[in-house]
Amino acid sequence: MRSQIFSATTKLKLLLRECAIQGNSLIILVATLSILIIDLHLPLGVAAGVPYALVIFASLWVCGIQFTYLIAALGIMFTITGFYLSPGIAVPMNIVLFNRGITLLLIICSAMMVIKIKKANIDISTLMSQIMVDPITGYKNRQAFETELDTEILRCKRYHRNLSVAIIDIDLLKLFSDNYDFRNKNNSIKKISQEIKADIRTSDLFYRIDINVFAIVFPETELAKAKEVCEAIRKKVTAKIDKNTENKITISIGIATLSEADKRINLCKRAEDALFISKRNGGNFVSTLPEVANKDKPHVAAILSRSRS
Repeated sequence: MRSQIFSATTKLKLLLRECAIQGNSLIILVATLSILIIDLHLPLGVAAGVPYALVIFASLWVCGIQFTYLIAALGIMFTITGFYLSPGIAVPMNIVLFNRGITLLLIICSAMMVIKIKKANIDISTLMSQIMVDPITGYKNRQAFETELDTEILRCKRYHRNLSVAIIDIDLLKLFSDNYDFRNKNNSIKKISQEIKADIRTSDLFYRIDINVFAIVFPETELAKAKEVCEAIRKKVTAKIDKNTENKITISIGIATLSEADKRINLCKRAEDALFISKRNGGNFVSTLPEVANKDKPHVAAILSRSRS
């Protein structure tokens, strides 16, 4: 029931946001047409350049450069239309032509400024996205992990949901020795990350948070289920990548689940402490805090072991 309510709430928010964007577009288009109507009822010599420039700047409320081009084109077309259809003339024709010319110039300059602002916003958004992505694996990094985990913690506390966090460390054997080829090292890290990502749900959040360390955020997942998934991941990574015994790769995992009093730092500290227990047990091990007993079950792909919702 709670899952259905949350899904309905999310859809409603998206619908309201879409309606707000469409509402802004409609308001701007109506304002542009209103300026034309006013201009057609005024004698030549009273230019409507400033109102057209204002609606062009108002197009900042609407995403997309195309809408600004549309408003600018309408402004130019309506300015020329007003010149031919306005009743009477209040000043000499040379002043009228000067006013209309200034109006067109103002519209063009305003449109160029708004388009540059929108392009700059797109560039900033792209740069921010790149900052959040690890260049080797293509998955999100520690900065994204900390930001998104804070958001998930707030959401899970608000709706009283389970949230588990796993910290995964590559057990350092010959793979990452000083004489190991740097390119092969990066390829191995990329391969490990792909194996882990392939074995979790699309709703689970995966990150590379350090050189040899990964993290998974499991929304809607209790500690025992998270451990089942991580055990399956550990076995899969070891089985698939440990074909060359000379470069044996294993992983250790520590898992913790959110409690009511937890903040991000507390939750991550417990997961790291659990990881330390796995390392202390010789690596290639999954530990939880508090401890959850292992259950002997036939191997099922981790991505199939929980609901996909």
